[in-house]
Amino acid sequence: MTAPLIRLATVDDVPLLCALGAATFRETYREISDPREVDDYADEHFTPERVAAWFRKPCACTLLAVAAGAPVGYAHLRHARVPACVADRKAIELSRLYLLGTAQGTGLGSAMMAAVLAQAAGLEARTVWLGAYDRNLRALAFYARHGFVRVGTHKFEFGGRTHADPVLTRPVVLTP
Repeated sequence: MTAPLIRLATVDDVPLLCALGAATFRETYREISDPREVDDYADEHFTPERVAAWFRKPCACTLLAVAAGAPVGYAHLRHARVPACVADRKAIELSRLYLLGTAQGTGLGSAMMAAVLAQAAGLEARTVWLGAYDRNLRALAFYARHGFVRVGTHKFEFGGRTHADPVLTRPVVLTP
């Protein structure tokens, strides 16, 4: 069996990232949100135009995880407006980190987080922040295991409503 690979995605990966993004979003949220709202969000946010835009942003990168020759996860880091609750005004956002259910519990999530932190360090960030859905308990536990702490909330539009999602941060400290 081939070891999983985590690599920088390129614009050539846009079709793959669209499919993977929609699939992981649906898997993650269908059980904890209205399935129609989940489908609407996935259909709107994982289009070729939207995903291709990730690659046009300065100071951003997308990682792709491949296991047994198939894409199983991705992460996207970007400079974005930092919520007021984040003390480091130059923090970088981990806007997405998703794995297919079949890849969860294999250690690949931890490997993805290590790769994310390495990329954040390469982008000269000292802090990583993210917003997480408060009902996504599995993700919140994962982030806590990786040193993220809650510092406040920020607004997230989903299903025609504004939610106050927890904001988590952690320093960019690479462990040997």
